[in-house]
Amino acid sequence: MAVLSIVFMIVLGMWWDGSAPLKIHLAALAVAMVVLLTTTLAIAIFPLAKAGVPLRAKENNLDAIEWASDVSRKLSTPAAILDGHATVIVANKMFLTELGMHGMSDQVVGMPVSNLVHPSDHHTLAKFIAATVRNALNNDTVALRMLCADGTTVPVHMSISPLHEEGKSNLNLLQFSVLSSHRTVAGEATGEHDHRLLIDRIEQVVFQINPDGELIFLNSSWAALFDHTIQESLSRPLISFVHPEDRALVEAHVKALTRGKRNRCHIEARLIAKNGTSYWVELRAKSLSLVKGEKTSVIGTLTDVTQMKRTEASLRANRRSLSMLLSNIPGMVYRCKHDRNWSFEFTSDGCVDVTGYEPYEIVGDPNFSYVEIIHPEDRTFAWEFVRQQVALHREFQLLYRIINRAGNVVWVWEQGKGVFSSTGELLALEGFITDIASDGDDEVVRGFQRLLAAESSKEI
Repeated sequence: MAVLSIVFMIVLGMWWDGSAPLKIHLAALAVAMVVLLTTTLAIAIFPLAKAGVPLRAKENNLDAIEWASDVSRKLSTPAAILDGHATVIVANKMFLTELGMHGMSDQVVGMPVSNLVHPSDHHTLAKFIAATVRNALNNDTVALRMLCADGTTVPVHMSISPLHEEGKSNLNLLQFSVLSSHRTVAGEATGEHDHRLLIDRIEQVVFQINPDGELIFLNSSWAALFDHTIQESLSRPLISFVHPEDRALVEAHVKALTRGKRNRCHIEARLIAKNGTSYWVELRAKSLSLVKGEKTSVIGTLTDVTQMKRTEASLRANRRSLSMLLSNIPGMVYRCKHDRNWSFEFTSDGCVDVTGYEPYEIVGDPNFSYVEIIHPEDRTFAWEFVRQQVALHREFQLLYRIINRAGNVVWVWEQGKGVFSSTGELLALEGFITDIASDGDDEVVRGFQRLLAAESSKEI
């Protein structure tokens, strides 16, 4: 201000002409004062106006970053927000976790994204970012290696897409998905402590599919079991490896998981190996999102249960054979509890011929008691005899009468024994009952009684 005053006085002195009229002097002085005040105000206001522009720009930029942060947090895949200089300004939890940087958000934010990429892939990254800025790529991806906190690298598919809010934004969304389970440390192997190497040693197949049902991760057990290489299997739909008869089942469950309609599934299906062999597997899978209805990727395991399926099929065949054999025996094979009611746990179809009752009417029915169809005069004898023989760990044989469903008295012959545990605990009775005569066939009954008496004398 002092400088301006000195300049004004010098100019005024040079210009002043004492011979001019007083009015001319006053008018000139007034003009000079106005020019001086205008110049002074302009100099004072200009810095304030200039400072207001970046302040508003800064506020707008903070709003855009807050919006971008909210976008990345809602994603279930690894994601980060980059500014116009390819610097990380936001990284979501999955991004940090996948690179082993959980809890290191402060160190990552403000870091050029190239610092997170292997040096040999910097040129590829630069070309990819430049093409993205020029809008030359449409949701395309690039394969490169990202650096983890422990010095290892992880191969990924990376995509970068512009973020637009109200048509204006210089922010970009970076996302990636892991290509394989192998990491390497510069100069030496990672050893057994790398959790990805541990996954490769698991006998079960560990897999991950993207929201489109395509495989994006497989451990080495996949190649060992199905002979398909990991490289040729990645990016292919999981459903393409499933047996045609099981595809509808697997596809329905996988779609329900990737579309967020359910959280987990557990099914059995057949997968086809490279040589055409079918393997039964137990598929367990779980979605990676907790938000219902959100499209998400899925992780899971495949356990080979082919041998178990073959064993089950063999057991079913044996049961069918045993069932046919028992159905042709003229009598009933049974298993029952050692109680007063002789509560049956199993009986063959021959029980219809002996008692007139169907197996489902006898087994597990609390209203049916076998002791009630034993002739009243023989109930005490039958119970005491069986009890004594079982207590001595002996087999038992006896004759007694029953009253069948038709109300007829029938003589039956029973042979059985107690079933004991390794500790000597009585678990059940197992045996065979068949009818030998109708009431009144005394000669036949006496013949059986003599045979039983002879057997008893031999044991004594």
